[in-house]
Amino acid sequence: MWTFIVNISSIEIKMYQIILTENNKKVKTLYSYTREHDALYRFTNISKKQTRFPKKQVYKNKILTEVFYHVLLIKKRNVGDKSIIVRDNYGKLLESFMEDPDWTVLGSSEYNIEEQFSVTGANRKLDLNEIINYVLLPKISEKNPKQILTLNNKVVIEGVTLNLVTCKNINETTRLYNKLRSYCYENKISNIIFFGSIPKTDKKVWYKKIHDITGIGYNRLYRKSSR
Repeated sequence: MWTFIVNISSIEIKMYQIILTENNKKVKTLYSYTREHDALYRFTNISKKQTRFPKKQVYKNKILTEVFYHVLLIKKRNVGDKSIIVRDNYGKLLESFMEDPDWTVLGSSEYNIEEQFSVTGANRKLDLNEIINYVLLPKISEKNPKQILTLNNKVVIEGVTLNLVTCKNINETTRLYNKLRSYCYENKISNIIFFGSIPKTDKKVWYKKIHDITGIGYNRLYRKSSR
């Protein structure tokens, strides 16, 4: 008969967690820690995270839904522990977190997630920084300028090659277009020309052009939303 002896003191108990919430519901645990110092350090850094194009909407049951995110620093609850006051974006108390029988909330901060886009020629979705660095800026010169236009829920980036960036809807397309234009203006990039929305009279020509170059079907090009 075998006897196993476990040294309890050697087992690290994860007393602290940093969790991500979406619309006031826990999505996942981002990090777990045994020491408060480590948890606070990570939480502070996460709270300072900067994003260039925050995700504002996602599809839920095929319906485009507004989303907001927070990160919470929580600790395993001990007798006498009290959570900080936590409110949502509308000022409502989040009692489900504050009164959790197992966890105490030590910190709360708004959190942004970078939006990602489908881009022709890319084998995965790209965020704004990647679109700028890998699609917008390469191969531009006085002899090879680029033009940027919008077509329904898509941003067209055309130079030596043509790339199509698909957004969720027209509003998101306008946001992305304006971000790209602001970036070029702030960085004094003159070889990229912004022409705005393709006029209705020219859409037929552009539909055919994009279809011939990218192979994207006409039904998808006609759409004004991604679903």
